[in-house]
Amino acid sequence: MAEPRELSRFIKDALAAGLPRDEIRAALRDAGWSETETEAALARWSDRITPAGPVPQPVQSTAARDALFYALLFVTFGMVAGNVLALLFGQIEHRLPDPDRAVRYAVSGLRWSIAALVVFTPTFWLLDRADARAVRADPSRLTGTIRRWLSALAMLIAVITLLGDALSLIYTFLDGQITARFLAKSAAVALIAAVVLGYFRQGRWQRRHGTVPAGWVLIGLAVLATALALPLTGGPERGRMEQRDAARISDLRTLSGDVAICFEGHQEGLPETLSPLECARNAGQLTGFAAGITYRRVSDRSFDLCTMVEFPPAVVGYGIALTDDAACIRTTID
Repeated sequence: MAEPRELSRFIKDALAAGLPRDEIRAALRDAGWSETETEAALARWSDRITPAGPVPQPVQSTAARDALFYALLFVTFGMVAGNVLALLFGQIEHRLPDPDRAVRYAVSGLRWSIAALVVFTPTFWLLDRADARAVRADPSRLTGTIRRWLSALAMLIAVITLLGDALSLIYTFLDGQITARFLAKSAAVALIAAVVLGYFRQGRWQRRHGTVPAGWVLIGLAVLATALALPLTGGPERGRMEQRDAARISDLRTLSGDVAICFEGHQEGLPETLSPLECARNAGQLTGFAAGITYRRVSDRSFDLCTMVEFPPAVVGYGIALTDDAACIRTTID
């Protein structure tokens, strides 16, 4: 980490004036510089004094390593915070559904957020602990250029988010559309934004006085949100059921279009019985579930194709009619 130019200039002038290093250390310590900062700055100058002043010594820069570390810490923090918010929104959608509109059942987003938290939460914890140890050993890291810029960017995003959240809340209240569901989502956004502000504002006094770091709060929220979301996903078996049903619905849509094309322009109307696969235009695109699709004539120009599904809630909202465990599509031929 590069020391401030003022510190380097002071040491250069002090050494040129003939002051011993111990006296320079004491002066810097009394001025508030840490031991790490002082020793790093002194190491840049040799004991050899020339008419031009002290001779500088080559010191390996850690700027690239610091940039990599803090960029990774920033990204992992953002991934954890973003996916915690996604899981909180999923809980709100589940527990406070909107009665005025049908919401399509979908937990793939929740599964993705859970997977992201399983990967990024431990990574963030390790990076945060490493940063805390490094700061205790070298408090000057808190004032490093890269850290300050990334912290400022994160706080800017958090402040804009809080202001936008407040604006949306006030507008919705004045517009008479405020609901418990909206309030819960606003509170979730405000909570995450506050955690972001708290984490990136942590300074020396917070580390010294042992206050609960905002990083631990975020990790606790990640664990809690994951535990609450797992029952909603139903586990791997539920996922396999949904994937099989998705294949069935895809075949159902494909064959509905194929049957409609098959009898388009037929004046005699639709047949009473039919195997939908007879009208398949590209059977290679269908799965093995296509064989279970059944045909039912509704009128001369309309018909139903139906297939059994394993988990009906997963197909709600796709324009599919459900009867018991059967999903049907009604098609009318022009």
